[in-house]
Amino acid sequence: MKRVIFFTGAGVSAESGVPTFRTGSDAVWENHRIQDVCHIDTFEQNYDLVHQFYNQRRTALAGVEPNTAHRKIAQVQQGAPERVILMTSNVDDLHERAGSPRVRHIHGNLLEMVNLDSREIIPLHYEAFDYTAQQGRFKPNVVFFGEIAPVYAELFELMNSLTEEDLVVVVGSSESVIAFCAEAYIGSQAAATILYVDPAPTNTYDRQSITPYNKHYRISATEAFAEDSELVHLIEQWLA
Repeated sequence: MKRVIFFTGAGVSAESGVPTFRTGSDAVWENHRIQDVCHIDTFEQNYDLVHQFYNQRRTALAGVEPNTAHRKIAQVQQGAPERVILMTSNVDDLHERAGSPRVRHIHGNLLEMVNLDSREIIPLHYEAFDYTAQQGRFKPNVVFFGEIAPVYAELFELMNSLTEEDLVVVVGSSESVIAFCAEAYIGSQAAATILYVDPAPTNTYDRQSITPYNKHYRISATEAFAEDSELVHLIEQWLA
């Protein structure tokens, strides 16, 4: 059975106006070091700052909308729900709002809070969470640097299940945190067809002897998923 597997990264949401960050523990993210607002080792000492930061990010989601790429991926998934898989490293809900019926968030969900005492997951909307008004300690349900991501086991199980029957579409990933293309190439033993969508003129694979994708679309995600685009036609033909 032919499948299409989408892996999406920060670039696809950036085209809707969601800020990205430079990778690495000392990177600057909206004037904050990731070490200060997204690292488990400093979470307790920066408890207030972390909550203020994620409250700001959560409330900002109300002002952005899914783009063409989100909507087209949702449409493809709706048309063949048993044959289309979507995993994202993004913590926003733009895929869900676009209509994707099943989204696996590799790095957690910004619209959830974890009660660290009871381990209860609290669903949120686009409002600030008043962490001072409730009993207990809380953490945004987002995987911080220094933490183990529970979904990684599922991710690599999927990678190792890939065959020549699978079309892998990697969208908006810098490939520096999770090298989706390389992992799909290795997991499928070079059997899967891998398409990489990212407008950057260069990428980490340019300096390597083996290119782990069949084609790199050096255009934006919204361009790549426009109606009648080459990529859309390839996906539709794969599932036909």
